Order: sequence, then structure tokens, then C-alpha cells
Amino acid sequence: MMYDYIIVGAGPAGCVCAGELKRKNYSVCVLEKQPEHYRKVCGDGISYVCVQALRSIDFPIESLMDAGAVKIQRYIHYVNGKMYEDRIGDYGKEAYGLARDKTDAAFRQYFIKDRDIPLYYNRNAGEIRSVDQGYEVCGIKAKRLVLAAGALAKINLDGKALLRPDAGSPVGISAILQADAAGSPFFLFDYRAEYEGTYGWIFRVGEREYNVGLWLKREKNLLAARFQQFLETRVEEYLGRDYQWRRKPRGAIMGIGNRRVHTDDSIVYLGDASNTSNPEDGEGISLAVKDALDFTGGLK
Repeated sequence: MMYDYIIVGAGPAGCVCAGELKRKNYSVCVLEKQPEHYRKVCGDGISYVCVQALRSIDFPIESLMDAGAVKIQRYIHYVNGKMYEDRIGDYGKEAYGLARDKTDAAFRQYFIKDRDIPLYYNRNAGEIRSVDQGYEVCGIKAKRLVLAAGALAKINLDGKALLRPDAGSPVGISAILQADAAGSPFFLFDYRAEYEGTYGWIFRVGEREYNVGLWLKREKNLLAARFQQFLETRVEEYLGRDYQWRRKPRGAIMGIGNRRVHTDDSIVYLGDASNTSNPEDGEGISLAVKDALDFTGGLK
């Protein structure tokens, strides 16, 4: 069988793209490198911009609540020590915190499984080859490819790099903490001059569960020290000192930088793979969703 599209990556970009392509009567297959319940290092915040985009295509937001999402009531921004607060709940805006594996599970159920799209886990699409009228990936053939494999993907086409992690990209570290915090659920962003444009964050993502982390664009050798400083300042201020590690700090890179541009429109890049991530405002998931909608919206 020759599919119309193979989608590499079953994260938010790949899921939305798969569902919208199927809705437009394209035949689609999805390949995911990780096992089904793998949890990424970060990406646990679903902003109100993302919620608006999902509602525009009738995604059932209640499925996130059913999965344990926390409805966020306020955004807290620190800019060089000065605090600004946006109580989004007062204006009817919706934002949610939810562990990434649970977010992906809800997306996969609605966009892929409910639409009977083949989804294969543990499939490394690192080597793609050209075949007559299309491509072959993991023994599966399609006329076109959608690369939504994230910032860390290494993908070759006929032995030449299509995607490679960019050593010049910002680096980050994040962890999951369990803590008791007073007040309504929040997303916190801490911008400091020494972070040079990126930020530290605290996302409420579940019952007594928080994703905390930090991105740095430059001086990457200082990442661990900056993260420790963040723990000793904002994290202790908002979560106290008696927090417990649910997942120890882990590092990652952000998909910003140069990528190989394939001139043939038979290969499409989405999400982190297209370097549309924005580490300055926590909009990774919403940009992935927007990427997928922009692409599929231009198809008949």
C-alpha cells in the first residue's frame, strides 16, 4: 500500500496533522520512535492560545480534564525581579497544566485512534529512502512525508541529513516536583538579564505536581548553576523547601537554529522539527498545533 502521507512523530504537531489529513480524506500512517507512555522532558503547559486553536477544530477540551489537567487561573511573570500577574480566569481564558504523556495520549485518542489511523510505536524513522513516486520509512511507503519528530531527531534521506540536532540551539533542564502550594493554580515565568532572553518556569501540571525548569540561550556551561539558583529563589518562594523530586532534572535542547531545507514540497516540517519553537513564552505546544493547522488548512 502507498499512503498519501507518513507522519514521523506522534506529538501534538503529528497528531493534529494526522487527524486533519484524515478528515480531508487523505490516507495517513503515523510512526512514533518512543514507547506509548513515554514522557518528554518538558512541554506540560497548554496555554490559552493553544486552547483556542484546539477549540477551533472541535477538540474536546474536557478530555484533558478527564486525564487530570489542572485549570490554570493566573500567569505570573517576573521581568528582572519585577512581578506582573495576569488573572486569566477573571477574563474567561482557558489554560491547563497536564503531564505531557497524558496530553499526548488525549491527542492520540482523538486525532488518531478515533479516526482509525495506523499508529506504530517504537519505530525509528532515522533512515528514509526514496522509492518510485514517494518514500519508504520503516518498510512503509507514502507519496509524501511530514516530519514532526521533535528537536532531537536525526533523520537521513538517502544517506543525507534532513534533520540534525543543532549544537547552537538553546539548552534546557527540567524536573517534576511534588509540593503543596497555596493559592490558585498558576504558570510562572521568570525572565532575568543573566538568562539572556530565555526563562525559568514553574507549571502546575497535576495534583501537587509541578514541572520546573530553565532554558539558556548562551553560557550553557552555567545551566546547572542557574537551575540551582532558580530552585533556591522562585521555586522555594512558591513551592516551599519541603518539595520532593518526582523526576530528577533532565536536560534537552530546543529546536531553534538551522535545519536542512528540502526544496520538494513532498516533505513538510512541523513543530520543533521546523524550528518554530519559541523558548521565550512557553508556546511550544500551541506553535506545534498552529503549524499543523497552517499546513493542513492549505490543502483541499
